[in-house]
Amino acid sequence: MSLTQAKVTDNTHEMSFHDLFVQNNQIQIPLFQREYVWTNRQWKRMVEELEIIVNGEDSNRFLGAVIAVRREANPSMPQPFEIVDGQQRLSTLYLFMMAATWVAVKNNHDDYARGLIRKYLIIDWYEAGTNTKLVPSFSDRNQFCKAFDQLINTGTLVDWLGHKTQLPNRSGSDNGKYISQFFKIRKYLQDRYFERGFEYFNEIVEAATTKLTFVFILLKDPSSATTVFEGLNDSGIPIGIGDLVRNEVFSKISNEPNRAQSIHEHVWLPFREKLGDGFDNYFFPYAMIREPNIIKADLFRQLRKIWGNVSSPEEIIKALDEYTSPYLTLNSCIIPKFYSLPVKDVLIRLNSYKPPTSIYPLTMRLLKEYELEKLSENIVIEALTTIESFLVRRSICGIEPTGLLALFRTIWNVTDANPTKEAITEAINKRGTVEWPDDERVRMTLMNRSIYGAPICRFILGEYEKSQGSDVPENNFWIEHIMPQKLTDGWRREITEENHKKYVHTIGNLIPLTKEMNMDVSTAEYGVKKAEFESNSIFASTRNLAKHHNHWNQESILNRSQVIAEWVTKRWIK
Repeated sequence: MSLTQAKVTDNTHEMSFHDLFVQNNQIQIPLFQREYVWTNRQWKRMVEELEIIVNGEDSNRFLGAVIAVRREANPSMPQPFEIVDGQQRLSTLYLFMMAATWVAVKNNHDDYARGLIRKYLIIDWYEAGTNTKLVPSFSDRNQFCKAFDQLINTGTLVDWLGHKTQLPNRSGSDNGKYISQFFKIRKYLQDRYFERGFEYFNEIVEAATTKLTFVFILLKDPSSATTVFEGLNDSGIPIGIGDLVRNEVFSKISNEPNRAQSIHEHVWLPFREKLGDGFDNYFFPYAMIREPNIIKADLFRQLRKIWGNVSSPEEIIKALDEYTSPYLTLNSCIIPKFYSLPVKDVLIRLNSYKPPTSIYPLTMRLLKEYELEKLSENIVIEALTTIESFLVRRSICGIEPTGLLALFRTIWNVTDANPTKEAITEAINKRGTVEWPDDERVRMTLMNRSIYGAPICRFILGEYEKSQGSDVPENNFWIEHIMPQKLTDGWRREITEENHKKYVHTIGNLIPLTKEMNMDVSTAEYGVKKAEFESNSIFASTRNLAKHHNHWNQESILNRSQVIAEWVTKRWIK
């Protein structure tokens, strides 16, 4: 069967391992791409597909898509393709051909083995650098070279292949899944050779090289990788913007492996590890600070525009690192020691609120200018407090965060880089589509909204607790319904079922308690709860409530909701 007949789709870019590797191409895995991770499960699946083909149950199998970027190269060098997605499949097929070569030589099929080497393993005319047709990432190169050494030191290849081959510089672990997979494939092929003979062995090799097909997607721009990957709905590990940034940064020195390794270890990894779990999410607000109108689809393109023609990885990483301190302050509450105590207090409270990331373009810029002593402590505190007031009021009223990113990405420029309280307030109020609830709306909402379960509920109760003079740390408490969620006979004397349903989850009926006390009082009548709250609660707001309320009913709930509502409107002023 010809390769054309073996195709699954009509896509002109559907190809096989043979199509891609028989040319003078060099398939490169980005220097610091994740290591080879295929386990026995993925390998067994490939074996099943090969044997289905060889046994005549099917003519071919489709492996999905391989996504690549063409890198510029001197015409005298092999054409390099950098694999953005598909490295596991291509690496496995390359290991398959290495193992097949070893089995062929071991069983005296020398010409056959040399044919496989010339077709698929090395570019024998190229002697100026690494000439293997696949070049793995740094983490797998030692194991890759160990597998290749198996060929170089086998049979008649000893005096031939060693002179022909320029292996990549060795790096990474001596042992791991890469070399383990090579030995596993070699054993499989050796067993099949002994069981069924050379003809069957050759059919397996032909199936692996020509009848396992994939669509080869060559990107015009690496920035398209995430969109293409998501569109294909691949079940593998998603491509992050950080992966693309890393690959692009180090592609500039891909021919200087020692330098690349040093920069990766001493510059890139500290930058990467500093950002932790927030790594991929850092780049969008970072880019918006430079280009407020950017959209996520253009993020990578904008990042490359930011570093422009800079070819030094160190300088690019230094530029990317500029806003990591403000980002970590907002995202992880890792506040620099040199921030003043009043600024720290505002930031700790804002972090406790868990604000949406849509505020980051403005707040990261605010904090950076404060670090550079270009903005005063008072302006930063007033700006952050104004933002907090705006967000809290919206959250109380249950307003969705629609339109906030469009607002906060432009405020710095709208205020002419002078983000005073008055300027931010004016910028928000001019945005007619973004509501900043007034006092009346906030009061009415707190009187009537079933706020239990909303994230803002815990924040309000925690801040109200602090306003009562409490020193209980953070918001580490259970939320107790004074009138219980489930009516008992005793509580039915205090409220109708209809009004219980209406007010049980409102702010006036909720207090902070420890887990233990919450479980102890549960559905007890108010007299029991009052005694326990007043005598034993560690929370000031809970003790004060018990002192001032001898009974608890619908009127009590409404009165307390009104008290908290008045406090809220003064605490978060519009």
